[in-house]
Amino acid sequence: MLLRIWRGFTAWRRGRPFWAGLFVAGGALIILFPPFVGVKLGDMVISIRTIGGVSALLIGALLAICAAALWLQPKFRLASGLVAVLLSLVALVVTNLGGFLAGTILSLLGGALAVAWTDEPKKPKEAKGSKKARREDAEPEPEPETTQRVQPT
Repeated sequence: MLLRIWRGFTAWRRGRPFWAGLFVAGGALIILFPPFVGVKLGDMVISIRTIGGVSALLIGALLAICAAALWLQPKFRLASGLVAVLLSLVALVVTNLGGFLAGTILSLLGGALAVAWTDEPKKPKEAKGSKKARREDAEPEPEPETTQRVQPT
């Protein structure tokens, strides 16, 4: 039962830019984290409550939408990847260094993977010693050159 579920998940994962969506979703969570969570160190509470919080909410939500689009609609991978790259670069400036650089780096990596992903299967490689590979690698014999002689007039 568990093996069948795992194989189904693997088949689903291979049909879409799964890792790109995972990186973008991770970057979105990291960008959303600092403004809305107060970190307690002893008696001191560290909280970032500025306009960066609103920006982090907007950018993080849009990155999460891009991650969901990468998983659910792989045909929109180019648009989602480009939007993820642009949002992560904007987050670097607007939202506390884009989740202290970690969120920006993860979102940039995910966006780049999404743009580079293709659903076309890989072509099988031929063995180096096979006859077909040797025939393709061998250079065809050059044809003899024909020259035209011009008679002086």
